[in-house]
Amino acid sequence: MNDTRTKILDVAEKLIQQVGCNAMSYRHISDEVGIRKASIHHHFPKKENLVEELLNRCQVSYGNNYQRIVEGSGHAPDKLRQLAGVFADGLRKRQLCLVGTISADLNTLQDSSRAILEATIRNTVRIFMIAFKQGREEGSLSFAGTDEETAYAFFSFLLGAQITARAHGGEKSFRSATEAMILSWEK
Repeated sequence: MNDTRTKILDVAEKLIQQVGCNAMSYRHISDEVGIRKASIHHHFPKKENLVEELLNRCQVSYGNNYQRIVEGSGHAPDKLRQLAGVFADGLRKRQLCLVGTISADLNTLQDSSRAILEATIRNTVRIFMIAFKQGREEGSLSFAGTDEETAYAFFSFLLGAQITARAHGGEKSFRSATEAMILSWEK
């Protein structure tokens, strides 16, 4: 990927995490990157093209990181703590989960962007399911729903906890809340 395109994506991601998808504009990006808006339009003719590229990039980078965690060694509760740690790191860096941030603007997304967002969420839940399945099989976790339902609940919890911790208690509150959630499942 060329350098300018990567810079545009990096800045757009940061801006979306800070102000949301709808509030971020090509003007913001051009000011930050130091290029004309026309240059951004050359790489991403429409804002939806930019959003879709960001979601695809997020799905690959975070998906690979999540996959590495759940396929690594250790017990399931420890893997859940590592997954929560990814969100805690984002909170510490003042970078909310891109999927969560873009989800907040769902009603204004184009159908193609919605489809990528939904696929990204499904893929993330599928990856998280691996840890819950392991926990059920090894007897380290106990939960009432299916692996998929519980993985979805955990992912949703992490998104919400990251957002609320930003306004109340920061990383300490986030870590306390996630630990309470994991302990409620841990045997």
